[in-house]
Amino acid sequence: MFAVLFSAALLLVPPLPGIDKSGDAIVAHLVAHGSGLRLQALLVALGLLALVIVLGHARTRLDGAAGYVMTIGSAVIVTEVAIEMWFTSGLALHPGSLNPGTARTLADVTVMWGPLLTVADVMVAVPIALASVQQKFPRWVGALAAIFALEQLVETVTIVGGSGFIEPGGTMNLYVGGPLFVVFFLALGLTSGATRPKDRAAPDESRGGP
Repeated sequence: MFAVLFSAALLLVPPLPGIDKSGDAIVAHLVAHGSGLRLQALLVALGLLALVIVLGHARTRLDGAAGYVMTIGSAVIVTEVAIEMWFTSGLALHPGSLNPGTARTLADVTVMWGPLLTVADVMVAVPIALASVQQKFPRWVGALAAIFALEQLVETVTIVGGSGFIEPGGTMNLYVGGPLFVVFFLALGLTSGATRPKDRAAPDESRGGP
């Protein structure tokens, strides 16, 4: 459910005009896609409800410092996504009355969501990768977590990136990191709720079985 909702939200409307575009371009985009942006916010809000269930199940498999790091990372992900939706959906409420300079400034705040989200993603992915070594997750999930963490670390370049592929909120954030985000958390959701072998064995051991 999370993957469907987030994928639909990602594809529903085009991204905001890049950082090299004028405030007038931002206003024109908001006027053209205002209703779509509000629907996107609804899909993301529902997707977050599904995502926190995935994160909660995954957290139960982690112990010690790794578990705390993932808890912090999970909270930051949900918070950052929610704040980004405040800005984009808020801008879409009355786009026709927006001052272009104000629109450009608020859009600049919004596009920095993707670059900074990378840090929270790493805080979730690395503990999962380490836990897979202890067989708390399938090895393929651990490999995917390691790939996702590495890509997100590289993607931090968008924090200071200029216009083009590495610009904040641009192609690298949306069309490289975005799909990887969905695929990683989809994999986590498919595996986190499953009962681990040692969990199934525990009742037999408590009864003195083989």
